[in-house]
Amino acid sequence: MAIIPFQVGEAAGIYNRVLKSRDLSTWTDLEPAELKDVVNISAEAKRHKILEEAQNAVLSRIKER
Repeated sequence: MAIIPFQVGEAAGIYNRVLKSRDLSTWTDLEPAELKDVVNISAEAKRHKILEEAQNAVLSRIKER
């Protein structure tokens, strides 16, 4: 599944609106560790990232020659 920049912008906008709508006075009761967002990266995404980094490394070596 491909994610286009428009979708990222829409998700960021929704996240921003949700944060603005929350009552921040309730956040002072939470520990800092509880406020952190958690992101899980799938195995497919990790594989894609590694392949992309390897491809960039090979291309940079070819360009140096």
